[in-house]
Order: sequence, then C-alpha cells, then structure tokens
Amino acid sequence: MRFKKIKFDNYRCFLNGEIEFCEKDGKNINLILGNNGAGKTEVLFAFWWLLYGFNFKQLKNKEATPYALNFSLYKSIQDGERNSASCSVEAEIEDGDTTYIVNRTAKYEKKPTTIAVTESQSIRYYKDNYELSLPVRDETEVNKILTRIIPKPILNGIVFDGERMKQLSSLDDSSVKAIAGVINDITNVELLEQCHLTFEQVQKAINKKAKQIAKQKGNVSLNSLIGEIDELQTKVNKARSERQECVEKVADLKLQSRELSLQLDDIKEARLLEKQRREARTELEQEEARKANAIHSFTTSVADGYLASCEQLFSDVEQLLVEYDVPADLTVPAAKNILARPKCICGNTWTEEMIAELNSLIRKLPPDNINSAMGEKVHQLRVASGDKRKAVKNDFDSLNESNEKIKQLKDRIASLSTQITKSGSEAAEEIENRYQKLQDEIIRLSANLQNIDSRLPGMDKDLEAKKKLKATLSQGEADTITIEKESAFVEKCLIALEKIKGANRITALKQINKRLQEAYKMLSDDYDLGRRIYIVQYDQVSMFQIITYFENQYQDTLSNMQKKGTVASLKAMGQSDEEIQETAILSCAQPNSTGQSKMNTLAFVKAILDFANEPQSGGIFEMTKAYPLLIDAPFGDIFDKNLEKSAMSLHAFTHQIILMLAKDSYRDVEDYVGPFVSTVHLFEKEPNEDHSNIIVSSMEEI
Repeated sequence: MRFKKIKFDNYRCFLNGEIEFCEKDGKNINLILGNNGAGKTEVLFAFWWLLYGFNFKQLKNKEATPYALNFSLYKSIQDGERNSASCSVEAEIEDGDTTYIVNRTAKYEKKPTTIAVTESQSIRYYKDNYELSLPVRDETEVNKILTRIIPKPILNGIVFDGERMKQLSSLDDSSVKAIAGVINDITNVELLEQCHLTFEQVQKAINKKAKQIAKQKGNVSLNSLIGEIDELQTKVNKARSERQECVEKVADLKLQSRELSLQLDDIKEARLLEKQRREARTELEQEEARKANAIHSFTTSVADGYLASCEQLFSDVEQLLVEYDVPADLTVPAAKNILARPKCICGNTWTEEMIAELNSLIRKLPPDNINSAMGEKVHQLRVASGDKRKAVKNDFDSLNESNEKIKQLKDRIASLSTQITKSGSEAAEEIENRYQKLQDEIIRLSANLQNIDSRLPGMDKDLEAKKKLKATLSQGEADTITIEKESAFVEKCLIALEKIKGANRITALKQINKRLQEAYKMLSDDYDLGRRIYIVQYDQVSMFQIITYFENQYQDTLSNMQKKGTVASLKAMGQSDEEIQETAILSCAQPNSTGQSKMNTLAFVKAILDFANEPQSGGIFEMTKAYPLLIDAPFGDIFDKNLEKSAMSLHAFTHQIILMLAKDSYRDVEDYVGPFVSTVHLFEKEPNEDHSNIIVSSMEEI
C-alpha cells in the first residue's frame, strides 16, 4: 500500500496545492522541506483527518485553530464577512492493483450563536476497465474499505511527528493503546474475532436446523434440550464477553491509576508518601492473593469438618463393639490366610475343633461382620479427625492472620492517602480524589470479575453435560447424526480459534521483540553500551509498553530471583518463562532522555514495519501488509552516532517514506538521506499571510 498524491483546498495553512509521491530506481524517500510553521506537521494531520477524522482541539500550542478550515476563512465567517466556507483534503491511495481516491470535505456555516460544521467523506476507485466508480458515501461502507486498505490502529505505527516520537516510550493511555493497536492489527486480531463471530453464527444456524428436525420427528426431549443448550451457550458467551470487558476496564483503570500515581510522585510534598503507598498497595495485593488461597484451603478442610465433632459417636460405637466382643486388629482375609496353611501358626496339626473355631471367628471379623467393619471404620475416622482438626485450625489461623494483615495495610493506605490529601498541594488533593475514584471502580470491577469466574466453570460443566446428552439423543436418525457431526465440527473450530488467537499473539510478540532488538542494535549507539529494548505486556490484555534496560542488571536480577526461590514460586503460580523474564525486565526499567525516546520509537517503527511487510512463513497466518511511513522531524534531539545510524538506515524501513524536515536539519543528514530521495517539495510561508505554498523542487535546487 502506498500514497500516490494528496491535494489540499482551504485546509489549514494550505489554500491549495498538491504533493505527488513517487518511488523509483531504489529511491523511496519523498522529502518535504520547510521551516517551523510552514505546515510540515499539518500534512500528517491531513492524512489522519482525511482517513478517520481528527480532533484538532487536542493539539497543543495550536488553540487558535482547532478546526480544519484555514484560519482567515474561519475568522471571516466569525466576523460576519461571509456566511460559509468549505475545505477539503483528497488523496490517491494505491493498494495492490487498485487505486482509490479518498476525499473528506468540511463545510462551515454561520449560525446565530455558533459556527456549525458538517463533514462528509467519500471513496471512489478505478475499475478494471480504468473507469472511475461512483462515490461510496455510506459511512459504514467507507470505513469497511479504509479498514481493508489501512486500518485506523496502524496509523499509530506509521504516522509520527517529533512530539509523538518522544511520547511513545511513556507509560500513558495514548502510548499504550497506540502500541497495542499496531500489534493487534499486524497480528490479525480483528480477523480472528470475525472468524469467531462467523462460527458462532454457523453454530446457531445448525442448532436451529436441529430443532426443526427434532420437532418434525416428534422428538420433544431433543427439541427442548437444544433450546436449553442455545440459551445456556448465549449466557456463557455473554459471561465471557463481560469478563473480557471487565479485564480490559480494570487494566485501563490501573493504567490511569499509574499515570495519576506518577503525577503525585512529581509533587514534592507527596512524593515520599506516594512511594510508601505504592509499596503498601503492592503488599496488599499479595496478601489478598494469599487470603484467597487460605479461603480455598479452609473451605476444603471444613468440607470434612464434621469429623471433628464425632468423638462421642466414635466412643459410643466402640463401647457397643466391646459389649459384643468384636476382635480388634484382625480381619477376615488374615484369618482365612491362617486357615489356608497346612498347619496352625502355633505349629500344631489342624483338628476339626480348631477349624470350626476359626470359621466361627471369621464370621465375627471385618468386613464380613458388620460390627467388626464398623470398628475398623471408626478407628480410621478417629485418626482422620485429628488430622482434620489440625488442618482446619491451621487454615483458620492463616485466614485470621491474612485478615489482620489486610486490615493493617488498608489502614496504612488510608492514612497515607489522608496525608497525601493534606500535603498542602491543591493539585495533590484533586489528583488524589480522582485516584480514589479509580480505586473504587477497580474494586467494583474486580468483584464482578470474581463473580463471573466463580460462575463460569459450573456453566461450562452444565453446558458440556447437555451437549453429551444431545449427542446421545441424536443417535439413530441419519439426519440428526449429520447435524450432530456438523455441530461437533464447528465446536472444534471455535476451540481451535481461541488456541490460534493465543498462540498467534504470543508468537507475533516474540517475533516483534526479536526484530525490535535487531532494529535497536542497528540504530542506537546505546546498544553497544549494554542497553536493551523490549515490549512488555501487562495482565495478558492489550496494555503494552516499550521498556529499556541494561542487560547486566537484568541478568543479575533474574539470577537473584532464582536464588531466592522467586522464580520457583512464580512458576508454581502458573507463570511462564516469558512472564518471569518480563517481571525481571520491568524491575530493571530505565528512564529515557528525549533523544533516547526517539531512538526507541525509531526501533519500534522499524520492527513493526519489518514484521508487517514480510510474509510470516511458518506463522499462523502467512500474509503481508506493506505499509508506508510518514514521519516529521525524526532526527531532532538525536546526535553523534545515533544520528548517523538512524539517518543512514531510514531508507530501509519500508518501501515508501514521506519525510518532513526543516532545511537546516536536512543539512545534518544530507549525506545519508540524499542518495535515497526520489521527490522534493518545499513549503514556503507566504509573507504577511497565514498560509504556505507548496513548490515542487529537486535535489539540485536544494
């Protein structure tokens, strides 16, 4: 996929003009040069606005123009000099053998109290006979076509200005979602979810057909059972969907909490208190996990707790057995074994009287004799009751200990929270209040999550039992057997899809991290100084972050975790080697300077483009998504070898690069970038005006 052309009409600082992009003879960089304020970054915003809309109000230091229309035209409407004005951006996009023309237009009209804006979007494309199609204007259809060409999440990974390059290594909501969006797109998450939805619809259709057949044949039981399965399956699907939504919300809220926590950390008066509270919260989470284990253990022990109160019963039974003179510690098999010998164990030859006496004894021994059997059972239960009493007491003591520890930690957290609020900073108080609301919501959602987790196993078990019964009732009729086979096949497909989704995600993340490390080694001088880079994932949901760390610190940390038994404990809790490694990496995370953050972003961009642009041989899905790169001021705050390495390698990132630089910045990298430049456009501000001109130039002219 590549951009062929973009055209402006009254869009922000461009009253008119167009840029044609071209890659030929191994030259794949389309260079745009302009001084600050000439409109380089506006081109990036134009692509966003054109494809998926853009909120110009979010731009920092551009508050005067929070709209797509040129400022002077907007002001003329505001001042009543005109009633309306329109602006538009149009681009030609080539994807495979098809060229699309995408247009977005915004009309601004004067109203009594405001200026109303109406936006419209359309897509045309060239047919096989080179005729241009009629415009597609339906929002759903337009979005479907654009998602197929260039999904919205991928824009986060191929469109960068200098500010975004600095922020991508930050632990904030937008950065985490940007990384997650790119990874989810290039790992085909949406495709897998669509497949899952399709199979669920097929399953419903099969069940509907099965009900009809059962009804026609008068099989009331089967018809009713299929209805129950449908209803229960719907409930299970809903519960799983709610669970996933809950997990994602909790993860998102925890991320927001981290952001607020970091803000509190920046406030001098609250810094130490916030550090202590974070430690207390971590300890609280660990203690609550221990409590959950203790509750499970206590519940298991109490299930047999009746034994602890049966001593009187045991004594009464034993007294009765004494009265009936039941032999102890001797059983029927033992007596028969004695009788089977050629001589008595005393060495004497068997007599009729001895054999008769032994047979009489056998009739009184367990298990043939009920009284004897009871005696043996009482003996076993009495031993078990002692063990159960000890187990219940130990579990109860552990539970009490956890409850007390949790109470102390909660009191400590509450005390620290109060101190933070009273730290003398209004900002701290406001942030603290927001923080507490997030914590309350996390607690509510976590409780809901636990409730779902407690219900799901039983629902799954019930569903499985009903499906087995359905399979049994379906036997005997050819058409019902066929339907049952179809249903079983779809069921296996759904299970396989879930496994593929997990395996594909894990495999892709490993491959991306491998490419990320290779890209960092190629681009950053810090690699030779022992610095490494990694994308870590929190809570098994879409919460990603770029981390840098030092290899020697990571190895030391991992070694210490092994020595202290931490690795063994984490494995016992079900964590994989990758999760344990991530824990070690996180503990070694390093802060980044502005220049280092940019190098991280460049490495990330190259890694995801390498992954997306290369066929995934041996992977779950073998497909290529060749995306271009649009980047503004990538070399600012980068110096020395980092500048040299990144400038020298930029052309190798992907097949089409749209690079925006100030003229002075270009001089610093001309020797490295110049040989790969295919087109040159200059942005020049019009004197005493609020717009710029787009001038086609050449390498010789600059």
